[in-house]
Amino acid sequence: MTINKDSKYIKNTQERVFYGASVAFILATIIMPPYFGIPVPGFDMTAVRIMIVFIMLMILTDRDRLYDFIVSVKYNKFVLATLPYLFVISYTMVYRVDVKAFLNPFIDLYTLFMLMYVIDKALGVDKTLDLIIGSYYLLAIQGIAEYINGESFFKYLRTLDGNLVGGNFIRSGQYRIMGPASHSISYGILLTLGIPLLMLDTKTKKMYMFKRPVLLLLMITNIVFTGSRSAMAVLGVELIAVFVLSDKKDMKKTLVLGLLSVITLGTLIVGTSGTSVSNYFMLQITSVIDELFGTSYSLNYGATAITQQSSDYRDALWDIFKIKWLNPLIGIGRKRGFASVINGVVVKSIDNYYIAEYIRYAYPGMYSYIFYSFYAMIKMLIRIFRFKDGYSKAFFIASAGYAISLLYVDSLGTLKYAYLIVAMFICHAKEDFVFDRRQKKSKYLRQAI
Repeated sequence: MTINKDSKYIKNTQERVFYGASVAFILATIIMPPYFGIPVPGFDMTAVRIMIVFIMLMILTDRDRLYDFIVSVKYNKFVLATLPYLFVISYTMVYRVDVKAFLNPFIDLYTLFMLMYVIDKALGVDKTLDLIIGSYYLLAIQGIAEYINGESFFKYLRTLDGNLVGGNFIRSGQYRIMGPASHSISYGILLTLGIPLLMLDTKTKKMYMFKRPVLLLLMITNIVFTGSRSAMAVLGVELIAVFVLSDKKDMKKTLVLGLLSVITLGTLIVGTSGTSVSNYFMLQITSVIDELFGTSYSLNYGATAITQQSSDYRDALWDIFKIKWLNPLIGIGRKRGFASVINGVVVKSIDNYYIAEYIRYAYPGMYSYIFYSFYAMIKMLIRIFRFKDGYSKAFFIASAGYAISLLYVDSLGTLKYAYLIVAMFICHAKEDFVFDRRQKKSKYLRQAI
């Protein structure tokens, strides 16, 4: 008995399975921790990687789907923008005999290409946004419970070693929540990437700050509970940017509600003065002020000298560009560790993604990453000015906030979150990224497949 693969029933079943796998892929990208998966010697299969393999198998076993996938990559301008970076990580791998120098960033980029495909062919941007916002509701509620519990509930899913940066994170005696991420700072980045998205109205295609006020409050509270000063600073930048880029008719309402929210928050903090929660909020707020203006107000709320020294440590990182033993054209790759004494300070942890890229891939790698990242953001800006596009506004604010975050931390497994934003924008503004506007079909490529 033979099975007709062209059967309408088979096709419908395959499409349903592919749609379900696409949904699972998006949810795994946002919700599933990087320490959950199947341990494989030398290469752990995280939940995201498992979904990539499953979806890729479905693509490879369907001729039409494989053709669509190849075409979606072949004729995409953003893929072309990543080629310089792919070239740099390739020659670094060969010169340094370091497979991870190529494999790690390539997997992140391949995740981006897969996200582009499933959003374009299976889900659509609006459905993807609904899944992301639903995920943020779950994470935000879990974050409050985690703060009370003193430990992330996601840790019970841990099946992999090496993908969790540490145990529980404590700063100035306060527990820092981390959600499904590998570090509290990573979770802060995940939350700030979502702040502009929750302000999108998929019906009117506009951005309004108080579109989902309950979720906004929960997420801001989660950001404070991460204890991440960079996330707090980025949150402030994002809220200001959302207000500036809002429609004029919404600005007055946003301003009034914003002032009322600040007054209400201030009243609650004063009214609960002396409690651990109130002190924690004040610690985070004053820590950001200290970071920006060089003050020391946070010492009054439990900050330590170590907390303040971390900003001095980050300042010392910029002198890495002056280190003579680093090759400015060929980085050291990923298998070699970095350590150096700079101005009397021992530097091992590189809390700046751009500088970390310089160490790993030298100037070509750092600048080629900046090139393709800013290429997407420039496209977003163009659509904002040309069409006053609400989606592009939200995607730009999220991407710009992420670019700022990387000045204070290495990626820590957060690139997949940022690439999800980029993938949604590319699918939203597809006409801006397709090379062949006539959508020519290559008969030779189809015959080869």
